[in-house]
Amino acid sequence: MDDESLIRDFVLTRDERAFETLIRKHLPSLRRLVAAAGPKNQEDRDDVLQETLIRLHKALSSYRFDAPLTTYMYRIARNAALDIERKQRRSRNREQRAALGEIDLVPNPEERAIENIRAAELKRLFYKLSEKDRQLLLLREQEILSMGEIANILGISRGTVKSRLSRARKRARKLYQEVEK
Repeated sequence: MDDESLIRDFVLTRDERAFETLIRKHLPSLRRLVAAAGPKNQEDRDDVLQETLIRLHKALSSYRFDAPLTTYMYRIARNAALDIERKQRRSRNREQRAALGEIDLVPNPEERAIENIRAAELKRLFYKLSEKDRQLLLLREQEILSMGEIANILGISRGTVKSRLSRARKRARKLYQEVEK
């Protein structure tokens, strides 16, 4: 069976055998794609491959057949690799700050309660921003995407991303400062 037939069988009837056949067929190229996506050690590559397969299983119904399946899989693998890398970077940064005494890895209950209240307040403020502002800030600050990646996702120029992001940050700061007064 060709890829399109396997995908349609899987999407329409949730035929897991069709998904398994598709994966077996593309596993060697998928392993190469994951290796090219960046992880240096085998354990991280295995994590990315597993996450890629999970995401592919969930997202295959949105595949539109307008690009080769390997392109679609590479995009998923690349995003999975970036997500895992970001998670590891945050963990390393937190561990480094803890080692320097800047933060306590296990906050006491009072500190945790204060952090939770602060997080709830920041979330409330965040949702006062427009959807476009929230989207830009999430893509840049939480997902840590480049201006070019954000431009591609939103279908706008890099310059537009920069100017909109700057204005979104100013609006966020203004909201924050109003609360702090």
